[in-house]
Amino acid sequence: MKIKKINCNYCYTAGNLRLVYLSDEDRKKLLQQYSMDKWALSPHIYFVEYSSFSKTYRGYGIKNIHGGVEFINPNFMDSPITLENYGYVFVANKRKAFSENCCLFYDFQDYLAFISAYDKSIFSLPELCDCFILSHVRNFIPMVAATDDYKNIFMFFPNNDIGNTIAMTIAHRNLKHVHNCSILYAANETLQEYCNRLLD
Repeated sequence: MKIKKINCNYCYTAGNLRLVYLSDEDRKKLLQQYSMDKWALSPHIYFVEYSSFSKTYRGYGIKNIHGGVEFINPNFMDSPITLENYGYVFVANKRKAFSENCCLFYDFQDYLAFISAYDKSIFSLPELCDCFILSHVRNFIPMVAATDDYKNIFMFFPNNDIGNTIAMTIAHRNLKHVHNCSILYAANETLQEYCNRLLD
């Protein structure tokens, strides 16, 4: 199923990218088109159109700190890709100007799983957290440096070699402040897989 083109009053265009701001109603329609009604769609998510070699690809994504976009069309893709500039994603919590807590995710599908589980109170999760999404291993050092001053660092990385290596490296750097939350979904590789099962 192809996602429909969205017309709106506000969009951001850069090069081959077109990012469209989504209202609450637009987000509901987007979820329905992807048969993802069970998921919460963050207000930081944009409808994305990307043109390459005379073809236009549509899906949704989230902007990283360098203006690039972490993009996915879940009907055709298993995981997000970065369009344009690489960088980690930062999402500040909405209710507290300066948070002592942060949550770390490997990609923004796990971030969406986190906010979906949080909204539905499926299990106990940290509150009032700033969120960082790694998106690519090349963003590891800048992201880790940005989290050094947090009192509590909650990690939601995959239960695989890459996720375990990232988690161990961060734990060695900030031993007293790190909480490895992958134990919550130890029977699954990712938080997304775990939440998919719980939300069915």
